[in-house]
Amino acid sequence: MDLYSRYVFKQVTNALVMILGSLTAIVWIATSLKQIENLSGGGFWLFFQMTSLAMPQAMAIVTPFALLIASLYALHKLNLDSELIVLTASGATVWRLLRPFLLLGFIVSLFILFSNLYIQPTSLQKLRSFIIQVRTDLISHVLEPGKFSSPSGGKLTFHIRDRAKNGDLIGLLVNDERDKAQSLMYLAEIGELIKLDDRAFLKMKRGHIHRKLLNKDGVQIVKFDEYVFDLSEFGQSKKGKVNYKAKERFLGQLINPSESEQKNIKFMGQLRAEFHSRFASALYPLLFVILAVACLGVARSNRQNRGKVLFVGFAIGLAFRLGGLVATNLLRVNPEAILLVYGLPIGGILCCLFYIYVNMRPEFLENRIPKFALNKLKKMRFP
Repeated sequence: MDLYSRYVFKQVTNALVMILGSLTAIVWIATSLKQIENLSGGGFWLFFQMTSLAMPQAMAIVTPFALLIASLYALHKLNLDSELIVLTASGATVWRLLRPFLLLGFIVSLFILFSNLYIQPTSLQKLRSFIIQVRTDLISHVLEPGKFSSPSGGKLTFHIRDRAKNGDLIGLLVNDERDKAQSLMYLAEIGELIKLDDRAFLKMKRGHIHRKLLNKDGVQIVKFDEYVFDLSEFGQSKKGKVNYKAKERFLGQLINPSESEQKNIKFMGQLRAEFHSRFASALYPLLFVILAVACLGVARSNRQNRGKVLFVGFAIGLAFRLGGLVATNLLRVNPEAILLVYGLPIGGILCCLFYIYVNMRPEFLENRIPKFALNKLKKMRFP
């Protein structure tokens, strides 16, 4: 890059870092508020790790918008400082202005692609390993005697009468409504938390199980001396193998699902949509930088209001991204929607480049001055 391109690249990069940092902080705070109940159960460090591991997925959406805002801001600032006017007066075309923006767009696209293919599945799978620890800590530390607690969204409720000095739960009640066909209530005199490798269990002693079928009257009661309740079964199969969601899988796991998963048409649609969205989302940074230059790449007087153009540019970028998300959801049920998933960003890039080519070409002197005046001007001699 030449001196001017390096200068513009630095301006846009500084704006991107500032805006991306602000948006990331906002998203992190919003994510933390949803899991604030985990703070007292697992400690602040575990809480910070869990919320941070959930960030790469949100970054794939936040980063392109941060780049769009940074590009619009940098172009607006260049015009306010009359730098675009100087660049145009020197004979440079809009393609020279586009060069540093395209370079930054490629860098951001590669970052998003690497994040989608490696960082995101790695972080989400690692997040799974914290779930058992947090759930067990919630039960062992958060449960207060005489109060009902639901660490799993209300479908699993715990109540204890008291807690012994060794950590055992005295007078334990567990209400399990995760199964839509039946409701289970466990009553035990003593409960003991046990961890084995990556799994957690609740061992209950001297109690009863009340089983109520939702489509039948009456309650079945089973008495037990010892009963083990599996706390690590959420998100796992009966064999203990983790069933990762589509967003938690690596590329190879998306391409090669198990035989049982291939029979699930709905889940196969989710895998298909996740696979293509990871590649298509990397195209939006390029679209957004070209869109910003198409909107604000022409030098204008400071007296002209560019606020409307800024709003229109951001609105168009937002419409493209929302359209991409809708196309991804359609791809889950209709394989032909793949044309929209890739067609929206690629079509947007081509349309913006065509607009720049048609409306931002330099106008030659012969096209603006009448021929008789141009001939007279050519005959004039200047010292």
